[in-house]
Amino acid sequence: LMIQPDQHPEQQRPALPSAVVPAPWRTALLALGLVLALILVLYRETAIAMVTIWHRSETFAHAFVVPPIVLWLIWRKRDQLAMLVPRPAAWVLLPMAGTAIVWLLGDLVAVNSVTQLAFTALLVLAVPALLGIQVARAITFPLLFLFFAVPVGEFMLPQLMEWTATFTIMALRLSGIAVHREGLQFVIPSGSWSVVEACSGVRYLLASVTVGTLYAYLNYQSTKRRVLFILVSILVPIVANWMRAYMIVMVGHLSGNTLAVGVDHLVYGWAFFGVVIMLMFLIGARWSEPDQPVAVAPLAPGRSMSALTTPRLWAVTAVLALVVALP
Repeated sequence: LMIQPDQHPEQQRPALPSAVVPAPWRTALLALGLVLALILVLYRETAIAMVTIWHRSETFAHAFVVPPIVLWLIWRKRDQLAMLVPRPAAWVLLPMAGTAIVWLLGDLVAVNSVTQLAFTALLVLAVPALLGIQVARAITFPLLFLFFAVPVGEFMLPQLMEWTATFTIMALRLSGIAVHREGLQFVIPSGSWSVVEACSGVRYLLASVTVGTLYAYLNYQSTKRRVLFILVSILVPIVANWMRAYMIVMVGHLSGNTLAVGVDHLVYGWAFFGVVIMLMFLIGARWSEPDQPVAVAPLAPGRSMSALTTPRLWAVTAVLALVVALP
């Protein structure tokens, strides 16, 4: 490398881009970060209530990994997003205002599921409002996946418990064991059993749907295969829980109630569920589809500078802040 005497050596190094992130993206991400921080601060009681449920209930412990997964899924799209231009969509402020009102109504009647769903929806809607519909469309799945962090689903407990008891009793009778049923309790010659909340299988169902949906998104490209696998991830844990309950009663009956009781009950349940889910993924992998490269046209000259006007962005940000602050 020849260096002219009147030039400093550092001047010969390859020039780096003026910024790793394009200027429109820097401004838009700054605005988005401020709005998300504002939502987290203003609705902190709702956010804290969600995290408390994650920590307290094993049913929703999987929600701890949902936010990191969402960030990772968006990071995987960084090359595609870099070719897009963020453009605020002011009309999204209308559904955001409606969502804020829904949160207020849920807070007035003290319905946590409503306030938590509305809070999550505000976080999601802030993305298209400030970055635009095109950007939101590119990361639709990560944004929707964030709703798996909302601790809802316990309303299914009574029905799942009823189904589990019905299947277990039917299977016992088909096995030649006399059963006397009273609601969710039943008596067999070796003792009495009861289907309680832990036997409903709601934990297995929520965990399976969350992981199954992520698996379908990462391993399949066609909508048909994704929907089919998600349906399988719903049906498999329900049927597997029925089989688990039946086998636990049979193990207890055949062992004189020395096995499948207490801690053994939980160990056999989670071990069986883990094996079933692993088999479901192994079978599903046979029809996996490789990722298809996404063709994105390069930005036209000057487009990145004219597509986003800073005054418009900050005007939308100001109105958005007011909308989320009013409730």
